[in-house]
Amino acid sequence: MSSRTALWQLTAMSTRDLMRDKLTGFAPLFLFGWLLLIYWLFTIMLPNAADSASTHPLRLALPSIVMTGITATAFMATTVPLVAMRERDLLRLLGTTPLKRSTFVLAQLPIRVVLVGVQVAVGYGVAITAGFTGETSNLLRLLTTTLIGSAMLFACALLVAGRGQSAESSHHISVAVALGAMMCSGTFLPIAAGTLSPLVESLPRLLPTTWFASALAPDLTGGEAFMPVPLLWAMMLVMTVVAGVTALRRFEWSTGGSPAHVPTHDHRAKEAVTP
Repeated sequence: MSSRTALWQLTAMSTRDLMRDKLTGFAPLFLFGWLLLIYWLFTIMLPNAADSASTHPLRLALPSIVMTGITATAFMATTVPLVAMRERDLLRLLGTTPLKRSTFVLAQLPIRVVLVGVQVAVGYGVAITAGFTGETSNLLRLLTTTLIGSAMLFACALLVAGRGQSAESSHHISVAVALGAMMCSGTFLPIAAGTLSPLVESLPRLLPTTWFASALAPDLTGGEAFMPVPLLWAMMLVMTVVAGVTALRRFEWSTGGSPAHVPTHDHRAKEAVTP
C-alpha cells in the first residue's frame, strides 16, 4: 500500500472516530460557543462598557475566545483520542506495520482543520456583524495568523500525545491548558493598565497562546498586538518547528516505548524445533 493510500484511509478512519465520539469531537466547539455566549451576556449586562472599544467585553475577549477554541481542538480533540488509542493498544498494533509515524500523525489533522475553520469563520462573522473589524483589518493576514498559530498548537498537542499513557489524565491536562490559556491571555478578566506591576503584566506575554491571541487581535477586532505581528509569526514558527520535530521523534506506538514484538508462525515453529 502506498503512503498516499494509507494517508487517505487513516484520514477517513480518524474522521469517523472523531465524529463517533461526540463528547470529545464536539467539546471544543461547545467550549468556543459557551465562551461566546458568556461574553455576549457580559456585553448586555454592561451597556456602559460596551459603548467603548477599549472596554467592550466581547470585543476584548474575541481573539482569546478563538484562540481558546483552537487550543481545545488541538488538545482535547487530538491529544486525548491518540492517548486513548495507545491505552487500547491500537497504536501498538499499527506500530507492527510499515506505517510511518509522519503519515499517521498527518492523517489526524484534516478533520481538526475543519473544526478550526468553523471556529475562525464564526469568530470573524461575529466581528463583522458587531462592527469590530476596522480599516486595518486584513483577511489574508488573519488567515496567515490562524495557519501559523494552529500549526503551533497542534505541534504542541502532538508532543503531549506522543508519550501520554492515560486518556483520563490527558483529558484533564487538555482542559486545564485550554482554560489556562484563556485566563492568562489578558482578556478573561480585563485589568486596567497600571493596576499591576510591569512584571506581572508582562508574564502572560511569555506564553505562545498569548502570542497567538495578540496576533489575531488587529484583524479580528481592530485591536493592537503587543509587538509587530510578523515578529509574533516568527516566534510561533520557531515554536512549531521545535515542538513538531520533537513530537515526531518522541512519538511512541505503545506504552513500553516501542512496538511489542509479534512473532510470526514460522518463527514460533522454528523455536519449537530448536533444541
